[in-house]
Amino acid sequence: MTDLAILVGGKGTRLRKITKNTPKPLIKIKKKPFLDILLSKLISYEFRTIYLLCSYKKEKFFKKYHRTIIHKSHIVCIDEEGQKDTGGALYKIRNKIKNNFFLINGDTFLNINYDLISKISLKDSIGIIITTNNFNYKNNDKMNNLRINKRGIIEFSNNKTKLMNGGIYFFKKKIFNFIPNRKISLEKDILNELIKKKQIKGIYSDNRFIDIGSIKNLNLLKKNPYIVSQKAVFLDRDGVINKLNPKGYILNFNQFKILPGVGKAINFLNKRNYLVIVVTNQACIGKSLITEKKINVIHEKMKKEIYVKNKGVINDILYSPYYKYSRIRKYRTNLIDRKPNPGMLLKAVKKWNLSIKDSFFVGDSISDYKAAKKIGLRFYYKDKDFFDKQIKKIIGR
Repeated sequence: MTDLAILVGGKGTRLRKITKNTPKPLIKIKKKPFLDILLSKLISYEFRTIYLLCSYKKEKFFKKYHRTIIHKSHIVCIDEEGQKDTGGALYKIRNKIKNNFFLINGDTFLNINYDLISKISLKDSIGIIITTNNFNYKNNDKMNNLRINKRGIIEFSNNKTKLMNGGIYFFKKKIFNFIPNRKISLEKDILNELIKKKQIKGIYSDNRFIDIGSIKNLNLLKKNPYIVSQKAVFLDRDGVINKLNPKGYILNFNQFKILPGVGKAINFLNKRNYLVIVVTNQACIGKSLITEKKINVIHEKMKKEIYVKNKGVINDILYSPYYKYSRIRKYRTNLIDRKPNPGMLLKAVKKWNLSIKDSFFVGDSISDYKAAKKIGLRFYYKDKDFFDKQIKKIIGR
């Protein structure tokens, strides 16, 4: 995937009492910063680098995020060096971005498929704006009353429309030709002119738009945090995804036999907006039968085969290498991650901001069942039917 930039430098003047000490993207929703919630959605797209464009209270972002890795994305904080507004902030990454890239606001959320957007041709345009319904933002003066013509180009309408800027952009690197090194608004100054020149495409999303920039909207989200939570299906590996090895542990991919219907089931779950997360005990690592490097190779080949054959995407794999009698000290500790303990499940819930109520686990052992029960997660034993048939029965067609 390409790069992503997130604008997190605003002062949040409408939330003055709250943002006096806390920058808007770091306001907590159910004990979790809003930016963390955003990132939990975005990391599934495996952006190479995520740039945080910082200004107000920038030290808080640098301390928490700078040069960290979340899932497979590198996080880099960029100092705007003074309030540059939404346009001037981009100037600081002009030499870091090499190709097309996404830009989003750090205080809003609109659920879209970034993979699909990234495949859209930008021929004869500078970029794409994702538009959304304007039902509750009457005072929005940043690109309101929009329309998308038959050629997919955004235009301003002389009449009131229900379309407004959704705060998500997919740009060519050429956008930097229009970005000066000074304070300037991306929406009011730069994009307004490009829209008039018919240089910006538009895509409409009818998904719920969330903006935490006002007390009313912030309180709504705090009372209803499920709005931004995700759902997942947890899968045990051996006996659910692949056939059990009668001789013991699977130590190379030649022993790995994917069970019938697994790829189709995962593809089905992807289309139903479930994350697919594998949680597996692998004491063979603690027993020194295989290294973590080799087990990761097996997992990458497993993911590749499922994707190539059925376009199924496994979003994450968590494994427990622990064995209490291991010769290697680090593998004798942290047994909370070993099922029937729920450590891996809890880590996934936090990382991906999951709703336990809307998620479930499919396993084949009593340890899987006990781990799920400890956190109140629905559990199903893998049956003998094709796995896609079982999954469809669980969540409906």
